[in-house]
Amino acid sequence: MPTEPVHTSDDLFSQAPMTRRSFLSRSASGAVGVGAGWVARGAAFTAISAPLLAACGSDTPLEPANVAAMFSPDRVLVAGMEQRIPFAIIAPSPEVRDQTALPDEDETITVALMSGDEELDSVDMVGRLVAHDHVEGTADDHQHADLLRYYPARFTMPEPGIYDLVVSIRGVESTLPVQAFDANEVFIPIIGSTLEVFDTPTFDNPDGVDQLCTRIEGPCPFHENSYADIVAAGRPSAILVATPAYCSTAYCGPVVDTLMEAAEEVPGLDIIHAEVYANALEFGGNFTAPGIEVSPTVQAMGLHFEPSLFLLDGGGTVIDRIDNVFDIGEAVDALKVLDSL
Repeated sequence: MPTEPVHTSDDLFSQAPMTRRSFLSRSASGAVGVGAGWVARGAAFTAISAPLLAACGSDTPLEPANVAAMFSPDRVLVAGMEQRIPFAIIAPSPEVRDQTALPDEDETITVALMSGDEELDSVDMVGRLVAHDHVEGTADDHQHADLLRYYPARFTMPEPGIYDLVVSIRGVESTLPVQAFDANEVFIPIIGSTLEVFDTPTFDNPDGVDQLCTRIEGPCPFHENSYADIVAAGRPSAILVATPAYCSTAYCGPVVDTLMEAAEEVPGLDIIHAEVYANALEFGGNFTAPGIEVSPTVQAMGLHFEPSLFLLDGGGTVIDRIDNVFDIGEAVDALKVLDSL
């Protein structure tokens, strides 16, 4: 497992084009309004939610559920380590809902990790719910899937390559292809890597970011301390990269508010919220403008998607990464791990 930083600040703009594997073309059908993604300094950034794929035998009266990847397919998942592979069940249209195999509240489903016809692992899971509302007149330029439940599955894919998550609901199966990469092909911080030391914008030093926090209700409290100062003091930390006002994914939960609520249950931790864009106000909030720039934190971490929550020990080593969506339960559990260090 790497002990050196897996990228430099220049990697964000110097990655070679990623080879598109077969599963990306397979999952190109049935899309549910994937957002525009990030565009900054000529680099194209992807929205995190992937399109849907579902498969089922024809001998059942129920149709399979729509299963959506809640992670970027672009060099994010690493072979050889246990990691979070979140997915969601998307509610079908009312006309076919009665004919679709959907989990009830608190119903357990089975998720299997498959390599071809071989089952490598399986887990029984109960779905999680995330409430999400927009303030009127904001963020009206992106779409949302009708997310019914999300499932933060954790598996180890032993080798680089294509795998399948097979989701079984009352005997009806839906399949989601997943690609694992060699750690050397992944340019974002991964579990076990050491994050390079850098300053994050704060209330006292916004570091050129014109909107330190785009939370509609007012700035969150996670802009007091710089990551560099926290590491220098040897304290564990959590870094959340998210932009509440400019979310560009097909689904974006209220992750900043959720983390604020979790922090009240596990107080005293060093938590940082970093916005995605450095000069959004300059372009009237148009994050697709040619001159838009990403924030210093995004540059330093080499991210090409949001939101993502990084949990780090006192030396800056990533102990976990929680991409895209999390509820209060997942957030509290993550902060409790930090609190125990």
